[in-house]
Amino acid sequence: MRKVKLLSKVLALAFVLSALMPLEVHADSIADNKAALAKRPDLDETGTKLKTSRTIDGIKYSLTIDLTKWSGYTNVEQFDHIEELFYQAYPPMYVRFGDYKSAPTDIIIAVEDEGYEVASAYGGGMNRIHIYDKWLDMHYDDFDALTHELGHIVSGGFQTKKLEFSKYEEVFAEYCRYIYAYKDGRYNDKNWELPDIYAQKTRDKSIRFLVWLDMETSSSNRDIIRDFFEVCCDVDFPQEEWVNVWKSLLKGTKFDGKTIDEVWKIYRDSDFSHYSSKASDKDSKSELIRKTDVRNFIKKNSYRFN
Repeated sequence: MRKVKLLSKVLALAFVLSALMPLEVHADSIADNKAALAKRPDLDETGTKLKTSRTIDGIKYSLTIDLTKWSGYTNVEQFDHIEELFYQAYPPMYVRFGDYKSAPTDIIIAVEDEGYEVASAYGGGMNRIHIYDKWLDMHYDDFDALTHELGHIVSGGFQTKKLEFSKYEEVFAEYCRYIYAYKDGRYNDKNWELPDIYAQKTRDKSIRFLVWLDMETSSSNRDIIRDFFEVCCDVDFPQEEWVNVWKSLLKGTKFDGKTIDEVWKIYRDSDFSHYSSKASDKDSKSELIRKTDVRNFIKKNSYRFN
């Protein structure tokens, strides 16, 4: 009887561990990865940096993948994805927001065997992003963690002490993760879910509300998210005046004359707030994209994309 109990405990533990294990882990060894890195033509003379640059719509962008503290866990093939993500995601983000605070066009992404955070960015005139070396080994295609950090880089940091809600800085970066997702969300929607009304029940931290507001107000001559971005970068008025700030932001849109809380109620009651944003795999589309195609809609209609 004791053996049966022990076996059942072992099986239960094995089930829990299997549920926690990543679904997709690359099999290459550290030695294989380091050997593959040495063969790359874009490796610099120090053997620790991959450097590329491209000119897109007349603007030169440069990327350095810094491997000084890389221990070989992240597969070398993933560096190609990181490079492509940067050149897909950052230029449209930069064109829309980057001029306001002179965001950098030369970015360093450091893949480091230091797990102090999964990923982090250093804004305010700096241009460096850290990503944990073991993260992409354990979560093989969670590339859009970097898109979030690029959102921080392009903003250079908000004036968080004077924002209506301090969470706006993270909400903006998550908005960027969703809208500018690598390969139109092929990897993002499998690995990350845009929180719905049940997950984020209040306006202070709702990422989806910002996406919806953009979709509902996007036009060829008005970009409410750009206007919101400028306010968050340079806010210089008391927090209690945000009611009037939102009235100004909504002026000229379909919500002109409404308070931001009235607009929130419209969002809360909409189908958009409830649709699932999760894709079952990277070759499927989420319910949200199937029914609204919100990313492409915003890209086609938002003023700053044109």
